[in-house]
Amino acid sequence: MGRVLQQLFSFLLWMAGLAVPLMLIHNFVAEEPDVDAMARAQACEGVQAPCDELLISSQRSSLGRSFHLSVRGEDISIRCRREYIILGEYRCTRWPPAAPPAAASSSPVATSAASALPAPRGGSAKRAAPGPSAGKPESRL
Repeated sequence: MGRVLQQLFSFLLWMAGLAVPLMLIHNFVAEEPDVDAMARAQACEGVQAPCDELLISSQRSSLGRSFHLSVRGEDISIRCRREYIILGEYRCTRWPPAAPPAAASSSPVATSAASALPAPRGGSAKRAAPGPSAGKPESRL
């Protein structure tokens, strides 16, 4: 019984080792116009119709696709990736993600560069960096 389980495990491991590279190659090579359409739709999100997007560049990898589009003069980067690395549906998002609006903070903000630097730690302030000739033997002519 143990020998059968060992052979079954070995076979399943061999199949997984063959399937993963084939899936990665498929992700890289396959023409998927749906992904292009999703990227264009993501770039036009929030823009009033008609949205005239212009594809500037696109890149493929085995883990996803990246698009650089121009929408009404604004450059937008879109990244499309599968849900589970090599499996699942593609999901497209703007990249880098939009930063949340800055909230007003009540804490004081440092106004000078000197106050933002950390205090020096140990050592003597009199110690200076060695000159360019330090450690070199003097030449005698």
